[in-house]
Amino acid sequence: MFVARALVALLLALLVATASAEIPAAEARRQHEAGLALEKTGDLAAAAEAYRAALGLAPRFAEARDRLGFVLGQQGRTEDALLEFRRAIEANPGLFDAQYHLGATLWWTGDAAAAVGPLAAAVALRPEEPGARYYLGTALRETDRLKDAVAELREAVARAPGFAAARLQLGLALSDWGDREGALAELRQAVDLAPGEVDARNALGLALMQNGEAEAAVTMLRALSQEHPERSDFAQNLGAALMQKGDLDGAIATYRELLARDPQNGLAFHNLGLALKQKDALPEAEAALRRAAELAPTLPDPVYTLAVLLWQTSRPGEAAEACRATIARAPDHAEAHYLLGTVLRQQGDTDGAIAEFRETIRIQPASAEAHLSLGQALRRKGERDASAAALAEAERLNRRKVDRQAATFAMDLGKRRLGEGDVQGGVASLREAVQLAPDLAEAHLQLALALDRQGASTEALQHFEEARRLAPYLRTQRRAAGRPSAALPIPHP
Repeated sequence: MFVARALVALLLALLVATASAEIPAAEARRQHEAGLALEKTGDLAAAAEAYRAALGLAPRFAEARDRLGFVLGQQGRTEDALLEFRRAIEANPGLFDAQYHLGATLWWTGDAAAAVGPLAAAVALRPEEPGARYYLGTALRETDRLKDAVAELREAVARAPGFAAARLQLGLALSDWGDREGALAELRQAVDLAPGEVDARNALGLALMQNGEAEAAVTMLRALSQEHPERSDFAQNLGAALMQKGDLDGAIATYRELLARDPQNGLAFHNLGLALKQKDALPEAEAALRRAAELAPTLPDPVYTLAVLLWQTSRPGEAAEACRATIARAPDHAEAHYLLGTVLRQQGDTDGAIAEFRETIRIQPASAEAHLSLGQALRRKGERDASAAALAEAERLNRRKVDRQAATFAMDLGKRRLGEGDVQGGVASLREAVQLAPDLAEAHLQLALALDRQGASTEALQHFEEARRLAPYLRTQRRAAGRPSAALPIPHP
C-alpha cells in the first residue's frame, strides 16, 4: 500500500519528465564510462571531472549526474551530492540509483522524514532490491510508521535472509511495536549472522531485559562492556540488567567504574543514584541524583527520582519543588504530576492536588491510582457525585487489571494442558482467558490454535482475526483449504 502510492506518484513524474528527457551524445557517454573506470581505480577527483565533462555536453544526463553526486558524497561534500541527486531525479525520475542514493544520503544525514519519499520511489522501481527496502523500513521506523516499517523490513529479509542489518532493524521495529518474541527471534538471527556487530548484540541484550531474561542479558552486556570500555551505553545497559537481576552491588560497581572513566556523565550519576536508593543508601543516592540533575539539565528522570527520595525522607516541600522542576523539563511526566498531587494533598492543598490528579489522568487515562486519589480528594472537598464517578472508574480499572492477571494465568494453564495432550481442558482454560480479558491478543491466538486442533475451523478463524486486530504484528499462515495453520505465527522468514 505504502509503496503503491509512491509508484503512482512516480508514474506521474515520469510522464512529465519523458518529454524533456535527453539522449546523451556519444562523447558524453564516453566521458561517463571513463568516470566509472576512474571510480574503480579510486581516483575520485578525476572521476568527478569526467562526469562534469559528460554533463557539460549533456546537462540532463541523469546517470552522470547521479554518479557525480555519489563521488561528491564519498569526498565528504554531502550537500553538493544531495543537489546532484535531486538534479538527476528531475531529469529522470525513473532512475533507481538516483532515488536510492538521495534517500539513503538523506537518512544518513539524519533526515529520515525526507528520506522516505525517494526510498519509496526506489522500491517501486525495483521491488526486488533488499537494500532499498532496508533503508525505507529504517526511515519509516524512525518516523514512527511502524506497520509500514515492519512490512518493508520483512520483505528485505525475505529477499535476502542473510542481511544482518535488516534483521537488526526488523527486530528493533518489532520491539517498538510490542512484539517481544518476534523481536528476539530477529535479533538473535542478526547476531548469529554478524557476531561482530556490537549494536546487534546490544539490542539483543536490551530485548532480553525487556523479556525478563536478566541473566542472559547480563552475560551478553558484560561481554560487550568489557570488549568496548569506550562505549558508555554498554556499561549503562549492563548496570540496568544487573539491577533487574537484583545485583545492586554489581550495578553500583559498574556505574562507579563508568564514572571513573567519564565523570561528567549525568545519566550514569542518575543510574548510580537509583541503585543506591534501592539499596537504602539514601544520603549517597541523594548526592548522586543532585549531581545528575546538574550535569543533565534537560533530563527529567534525575529530578523526578530525587523528588521520590525527598518525599520518602519526609521533606514534602522539597519534594514538591523537585516535582515542579521535573514537569518544567517534561510537561507530560505523569508520575511527577501524580507525586506532586500526593504531596499537595498531604500538605492540605486539596484544590492543587485535584488539579494534579486530573492532569495525571489526562496523560494516563488508565491509571487506577490517579482515579482513586482524585475520588478521595473530591470526597474530602464534598463533591460527592464527581467523587463517586472517579472511585467507580478506579474500581473498574483495578478489576480489569485483576482480570487480566487471571486471564494470563488461565492462558498459561491452557497452554500447559495442550502440551500434555488435554485439548478439551486446554480449550476450556483458553475460553476463560478470553472471557476475562477480551483485549488480550495472545489469548485469542492460543484459543484459535487449540480450536484448530479440534477441527473447529470457523471459530478458530474468528479468534485468529481478533488476535490480528488487537496485535497487527501477529502473522498467521493459512492452510490451502482455508483453515488457519496450527503452527505458531512467526515473522516472515
